[in-house]
Amino acid sequence: MSSKNQSQNQHRFVHALNELDDVNIRRIRPLIPPQILMEDLPLTEAAAATIVRGRKAAGDIIAGTDDRLLVVVGPCSIHHPAAALEYADSLKAYADGALEDLCIVRRVYFEQPRTT
Repeated sequence: MSSKNQSQNQHRFVHALNELDDVNIRRIRPLIPPQILMEDLPLTEAAAATIVRGRKAAGDIIAGTDDRLLVVVGPCSIHHPAAALEYADSLKAYADGALEDLCIVRRVYFEQPRTT
């Protein structure tokens, strides 16, 4: 293939990629710094206690001092807050009923970008 043909093919490829880039983005808004978010939405004592209990339980299971099964569940990312809260309520009810045998930990990212 001649260098002219290679150059034309490369140009077509780059143009095709540009046509695909960010086609679903309506706007870009800067993120607020984490410190401001933590000041605006401080962690409650109840939430902190939940985190501490969950981390301790997971650590105990991994260390072998707790014989329950550690179950880490998704979804991978949340795009619909109302559906996520409904799912969390349902999962909490199930987890409470299975507490003797399972330690269910919910892991989630908010608006996680897709990776390749």
